[in-house]
Amino acid sequence: MKFNMAQFDWQIRPEFNRDASKSISDNNETTFSSTFLRLCSIRGITSTEELIEKTNQKPQLYHDPFLLFEMDKTIERIQKAIEEFEPILIYGDYDADGITSTLIMYETLETIGANVHYYLPNRLTDGYGPNKARWSELVDELDIRLIITVDNGVAGFEAVDAMNDIGVDCIITDHHELQSELPNAFSIIHPKHPSGQYPFPELSGAGVALKVVSALLGEVPTEAVELAAIGTVADMVSLTDENRTIVLSGLTLIKDSMRVGLQLLLQNEKVNLDNLTSETIGFIIGPRLNAVGRLGDPTPGLELLKTLDISEAESLLEIVNEKNRERKSITENITREIENRMAQYESIPNIIIEADKDWPAGVLGIAASRLVKKYQRPAIVFQYIEEKKQYKGSSRSVSKINIFEELVKQNEYLTHFGGHSQAAGLTIDEENWEDFKQSIHKSFEHYTELLNEPEPIVIDMPLSVNEMTIDFINEVNLLGPFGTDNPKPQFMVKDAHINTIRFIGADKNHVKLALKQTNSQAELQAIGFGKAEQAEGLENGSVVSVVGELDINEWNGNRLPQLMLKDMGVNGSQWLDYRSSKIHKDLLSIDKALYVFSHQPIADYMTKQLNGAPVVLYENVSEVNLAQYNNLIVMEPPIQLQQLKEIVNAQAWSKVYLGSFVQESKYMAGIPTREEFINLYKYVFAKQEFTYKTEFESITKSLNLHPVKLKGMFLMFLEAEFVTIKNGRLEFNKDATNNKIDLPHLKTFIQYESEYKSEALLNYQPLDAIKDYFEGN
Repeated sequence: MKFNMAQFDWQIRPEFNRDASKSISDNNETTFSSTFLRLCSIRGITSTEELIEKTNQKPQLYHDPFLLFEMDKTIERIQKAIEEFEPILIYGDYDADGITSTLIMYETLETIGANVHYYLPNRLTDGYGPNKARWSELVDELDIRLIITVDNGVAGFEAVDAMNDIGVDCIITDHHELQSELPNAFSIIHPKHPSGQYPFPELSGAGVALKVVSALLGEVPTEAVELAAIGTVADMVSLTDENRTIVLSGLTLIKDSMRVGLQLLLQNEKVNLDNLTSETIGFIIGPRLNAVGRLGDPTPGLELLKTLDISEAESLLEIVNEKNRERKSITENITREIENRMAQYESIPNIIIEADKDWPAGVLGIAASRLVKKYQRPAIVFQYIEEKKQYKGSSRSVSKINIFEELVKQNEYLTHFGGHSQAAGLTIDEENWEDFKQSIHKSFEHYTELLNEPEPIVIDMPLSVNEMTIDFINEVNLLGPFGTDNPKPQFMVKDAHINTIRFIGADKNHVKLALKQTNSQAELQAIGFGKAEQAEGLENGSVVSVVGELDINEWNGNRLPQLMLKDMGVNGSQWLDYRSSKIHKDLLSIDKALYVFSHQPIADYMTKQLNGAPVVLYENVSEVNLAQYNNLIVMEPPIQLQQLKEIVNAQAWSKVYLGSFVQESKYMAGIPTREEFINLYKYVFAKQEFTYKTEFESITKSLNLHPVKLKGMFLMFLEAEFVTIKNGRLEFNKDATNNKIDLPHLKTFIQYESEYKSEALLNYQPLDAIKDYFEGN
């Protein structure tokens, strides 16, 4: 389903199973609304038992940890190390999942008396995964005899072999994609291990660590579950099955957490603990933990969660928040710089590839994601590392293009590479840089048509404003936590009238709407962050269709349904109001636009201002291939409204910009009356002959006629042959007294009246009335 102005292709899920939803609603065990049961059936819930399971907010689904391959062997080795007080090293990762999985393992081992140490690698100096040199340093410094990796390790062949050579055992616990061969470690705990039979393969690194400590203790440690919940949500793994239990249990525990740093973070962000959701982790906790690792040493993030000292927690939180602010600033600067570069291109390439030595590698993925969202095409952003003469980059993609497969085709140019369909990391030696760019741009040439199609957005179901109640939203939230494999439901409201529209925020880049549907008294609040540009041209009374997620807005004790806008669109073209007494300068630089005029002199003059943009008179539009243009710019009102109506309906214009500049306003002058014609006729008859230019102004004053109207009336007199003009002098035609002319039937009168009507509509009516005239049935 496509709407003009919309950024996405709206795809509504297939019709729900009416029999299933009726069967559930007839069951006395449920008291859910029919609207909610429709949603459940759309999402594949077809029985009462499944409904109860999917809406249970206190699930207890924990699989037996010993179903993980080599768990027996792993636990025996850890117990041996504890008994003999062998120094153990927990080697983690620099993101939120790595931080939490490290702390899960460290706190558990410390609690049961292990001689345990931890190390979080620095992204900039250690890189990702086992680092042979760093391991060797730590082994020598701490006399380590056992290394346990968390959230990494399945690609650490060289480091593991080096440890084997010196008698240090390595236990790998990881969840990342497995290669055809695995390191020669003491044991490998992985939910997707080819020799294993674990029933749920989608654990996060923190989830795997939780399974190890649960096996070690013989029970699930409560204090570790809240950490596993943070790692699970932050790493965007599937929020189904066991992960659903981990996250929901963790959210409950976070509300009463004994971790002072976590409490302080939530207080600082003014989080309402009664409304804690997976989004709290995804948008507040996770990004802050990730930020420290993106820009260097991630240890302050771990220590913030670990400390029991309020003073230390305050200091650590300031460090974490400062890193998060720095991360935001750097990302915004990179994105802005690339956007400025894009503005210099004749057209946006099918894949965006940009690099700079001052762009930190840790934030490049975020910048690439923003570019994908803005330009609707894959992006790869690189840091050029001068000392290594290498480009290190992160890629992100649109859903319809598998960036991993595309990069595999460029393997001959890549030094390092890994990832999945929508994201990948890669390193390119400088000597291969230009060849890589040339090759991948050529490879993406065939995507032009595909990229011109908008990205899809999946809509669960259309709803009326009346159905969007607090009770319904509470029912929807029972299907959470929402995230990977369990996306938050998207709802569509079709053809709603805008009661009010406000642009908010320091830069006025957000939009807030109050929506109402015909024959309904209910009003829905909707807010779109970063949607102000998309809402350009909308006004009170505009009819718009919207898509978004439902939320509850709490303010001053009031609780109201609120739609978080993901997209909005209008039926037909989007009309934008640029009417003014002068031609608006913003109209002069619209992409893929056709500029239409009524008068050749004005068209000729404006051609110079438009820098070669296509200009055409209404009467010549039939000679133009309209399909090559997306936008229509109405620079002047047409002489006849039908001329513009034919153009508007000739194709699906994305936007119609209404400039409608009038040099001589016939609407302000008015249509000549019979009495005015008689008075002018008498004046000319009395004068018989006079110089038109010199007496024009005195005529307007003596007859009280608008100059534009008087000019039109003289043209009508010429057509009626009441007068003639010779050498600038106007002479009365003596034979005119014998002519009986019906002036309103003259071509000049009809054209004058037609231009009057055109101007009356296009320049003085509200935009929705104009749109309805041209696009209404």
